[in-house]
Amino acid sequence: MLRMLRSASVLALACWCMVAAGCAGRTSAVEQRQAVESAMSQVKPALVRIAIVEPSHYDGRESKFVASGSGVIVSPDGHVVTNHHVAGKAVRIVCTLPNREEVPAELVGTDAATDIAVVRLLPETPTTFPYARFGDSDAIRVGDTVLALGSPLGLSQSVTMGIVSNTEMVIPSIYRTEFRLDGENIGELVRWIGHDAEIHGGNSGGPLINLAGEIVGINEISFGLAGAIPGNLARAVADQIIANGSVRRAYAGFSMQPLPKSLDTQEGVLIATVFEGSPAAKANVQTGDIVTAIAGQPVRVQFFEDLPPVNNLIANLPIGEPVPLAIRRGSSDIVLTLVPEVRLPARPRDFEVREWGITARDLSVFSQLEMARETSNGVLVSSTRPGGPAAKAKPDIRRGDVIVRVDDEPVPTFEAFQNMTRRVVADSDRPVEVLVEYERDRETLLTVVSVGIEELNDPGRDVRRAWLPMESQVLTPDLATRLGLSGTRGVRVTRLYDDRPEDFPFQVGDIITHIDDEEIEASQPHDIEVFRTMVRQYSITAMPEFRVIRGGEPITLTSALVLSPLKSREMVRHRDLDFEFIVREATYHERQDPKLRGVTVEVVVESVTEGGWASLGDLRVGDIVVALAGSPIASLADARAALAKVHEQRPRRVPVRVRRGIQDLYLELEPFWDDRPTGKEVAP
Repeated sequence: MLRMLRSASVLALACWCMVAAGCAGRTSAVEQRQAVESAMSQVKPALVRIAIVEPSHYDGRESKFVASGSGVIVSPDGHVVTNHHVAGKAVRIVCTLPNREEVPAELVGTDAATDIAVVRLLPETPTTFPYARFGDSDAIRVGDTVLALGSPLGLSQSVTMGIVSNTEMVIPSIYRTEFRLDGENIGELVRWIGHDAEIHGGNSGGPLINLAGEIVGINEISFGLAGAIPGNLARAVADQIIANGSVRRAYAGFSMQPLPKSLDTQEGVLIATVFEGSPAAKANVQTGDIVTAIAGQPVRVQFFEDLPPVNNLIANLPIGEPVPLAIRRGSSDIVLTLVPEVRLPARPRDFEVREWGITARDLSVFSQLEMARETSNGVLVSSTRPGGPAAKAKPDIRRGDVIVRVDDEPVPTFEAFQNMTRRVVADSDRPVEVLVEYERDRETLLTVVSVGIEELNDPGRDVRRAWLPMESQVLTPDLATRLGLSGTRGVRVTRLYDDRPEDFPFQVGDIITHIDDEEIEASQPHDIEVFRTMVRQYSITAMPEFRVIRGGEPITLTSALVLSPLKSREMVRHRDLDFEFIVREATYHERQDPKLRGVTVEVVVESVTEGGWASLGDLRVGDIVVALAGSPIASLADARAALAKVHEQRPRRVPVRVRRGIQDLYLELEPFWDDRPTGKEVAP
């Protein structure tokens, strides 16, 4: 009995513990849910989805593409922090707010070195926006719960939850790779916050927040484990951009590595490379030196994780002011004086130069060093258009060449190159030959380039022949037998065009066997041109007789002939270089398309360049242009006039109404009127 009571007591105690544990688990889950909801309520109203149009430069042209990412509003006047790789090169930005309102935005500034950009919302009326606040990212610890907010895959805003896995995440050296954007190695300044909250493409630029509802990071990468740029770094960069439009950093001119294990010291950082002409070279810093202190601050780099803080220390040195460097060189300790300079972009922006059929940019200090050039003068060709002026030159100009002179005039910068090009083509309606000097490897070459944009040639006209406004098919032996006309050759009328003469004598189903007693020797499908060729032999004023079988009975018909319609290659065209499409006059057969009844069919889209503004607006080959920028289009002249007005007024949106098959569609082209900016490299 005692044993039974004891057993019952033990069982009751066990049940009570299970119930208590269950209650505690529920309480913990409820508390966590409440904490998540509280954090979300503070940040989600400030979360935005960012849709951008960004240029890409290849094959000698600028191609635009559409992409999306995430961002977070950080000020009541609508400043949004996101990634450089999301919006840093965008020419069109639209942000979608949590209430699904779409608000256009502009790029305030960007920093490829940390992958941070700031855009500003541009509402139609003054608006005070909800915004999120930054927390102290240095205070987070491994195991802390974090939430990743954003718009993965361009979908609506979402949130995922995880824990901080690493507060000093770098790309391990064993991978022998770097994460580079526009020539900048992001890992030089950034140690990512590693976390396991799931993120996908489109989450980039979205905030990583703690359960206090504070931004502790800006999500950027995912290698299975996600990585966020620390919030303290992101906030410092964003503050500079908001205040100045750019980030200003110091440049010392050396690269560093962790101390080799073979050295008998654990203090300092190893100088790996000293770049020619740099502040470090001028200060007599040498490869193999160990820097133990910078501006009085001791440094210690034993692992790659230790490098970003030292790089940030150098980046924040006072520009133009002497700074002491404590150096250990061999067995001696010395102090050198370094005068930092402004750090210029690693890779200047590319631009398309249509008149040359190339994309090109200024040379940076780094590209000058990599190419072993004495100066950064010249224009670096980044791609050429196949069949374009530069590619057709003998010898041709290629990717990687540096243009240094045009018609014996030096080319110091891309801006100067653009101005020369404008002067060359200003007074000519056709390409102009220029003498070009350029460098390739260690050679200096000369060539002649026909600079300019080829006008669309007058297509000319074929000789117009006699024609019948109908279509036909060959009467094959099998078809003739089934129709009870075994052994008969000729053609069968399949369609009559709507604008045929009133007295046109033929009917669908007529079988034509002879023209003026000459048999139509057509019996196989490939003989379809036989009948048409026979008709073309006649004068347009002729009235030939046709032997016809109609309803099984032979009859003779006499018909007038008309002029053959023009072919599509004979139609007059108009090309718009900015929107990158070609329209032409509609052909006879396009006007006769039964799907287009009731539509003015006069202007047809013949060509749309992929990645151009027309392509992004979904204009397609074969579309019938019905209206453009509010003007009805009844002729090619109307289209020219409407486009000329668009280029004069430069509206933000250009409405285009088209007929596509049986559908009427209303499209909008949204160009970026950039006034052909230069790529001149300047100090921020």
